[in-house]
Amino acid sequence: MKSVLILLLFLLLNCGKKQTEKKTLNQSASISKNDMPIKVTKQKIDILKILLDEEIGTEKPEKVDYENYSVSFDNDGDSYSVSFRKIASEDLNKDGIEDYIIERNSEGMLGGNANTNSEISYIIMGKDDHIQDKHRILAYAPFSYNILDNIAYKNGVLKATATQNYRTYSKPEEELESADLSFIYKNGNVYEETYLSNCELAKWKNKKVLKNASESFRTIDMHNYTEVLNEKFNAKDFECTVELSGCDNLDLIVEGNFITSDLSQKNIDRKMKQFLNFLVQNTSLTEDFKIVQSHYLSNPVSEELITKGKLSFNIFTNKEKGKINFRLVLNKDNNQNQTENWEITTRKK
Repeated sequence: MKSVLILLLFLLLNCGKKQTEKKTLNQSASISKNDMPIKVTKQKIDILKILLDEEIGTEKPEKVDYENYSVSFDNDGDSYSVSFRKIASEDLNKDGIEDYIIERNSEGMLGGNANTNSEISYIIMGKDDHIQDKHRILAYAPFSYNILDNIAYKNGVLKATATQNYRTYSKPEEELESADLSFIYKNGNVYEETYLSNCELAKWKNKKVLKNASESFRTIDMHNYTEVLNEKFNAKDFECTVELSGCDNLDLIVEGNFITSDLSQKNIDRKMKQFLNFLVQNTSLTEDFKIVQSHYLSNPVSEELITKGKLSFNIFTNKEKGKINFRLVLNKDNNQNQTENWEITTRKK
């Protein structure tokens, strides 16, 4: 009998121990589950507010409407208002950070002055809510070449209709031409798709002019939607900047700035030779710049437009205290049907 009592007591104690262990395990599981780190989703930034504040800057506006993202300025009696609208928000460059496509509209008195305009901006964001790049497409200005309408974004493509601006082309309304456009973000830039398929300059792989550029930035032309390349080279007493654009024809603007206190004509001539020699030796357009160099080595320098085969160019000289500036404007004509903006916009062959 004593043995039976001892056995029963053992079983009761053991059962209680298991219940306690089970309860402890359940409590531990509950605590572990509740104490797990909670994944915090970063709140989206208000890009329209950021742009609105950027627009205001140090100005003192008449009225700011953060609900509708608009601001009004007195502008010394020539009042105007600016508003922003979000067209799309997504990670355009696939870096894990949301980017934006924004429409900015500005409206001035009588609707026809310089403060009446609109544009579309592709805004590429960087870390810490920093705007990394902006690519702008002009939708309207009083004397812009084209007016964009029917703007819509779907599946990564921004579609719009471009119509010749009647103020620029001076045509009857029924004669104004229109064309359908489509824009995409690709390889770090915004492209109108027909540029990629129909323009000779789009076939230029690793597009660059300066061999040792310290800065480089590609964007889209606001008017005819070709690619624009901007580059800069810096040395101790010399700076060179390049802007290249075009569809079939190459349009190039190169500036060379020399820091010098000697503004004599002899030194200007010497710096001109240095500038042209730099372009021949340090760019990807050596053969074209050799033609320019050869002309100015054997002819007086003037601002007259010079034509050599497919090339046309002229060079402008400016001097001011402590600096000599040269500005070379060069065009390479590969397609005579693209001499005017609408012809470039429609990629005329």
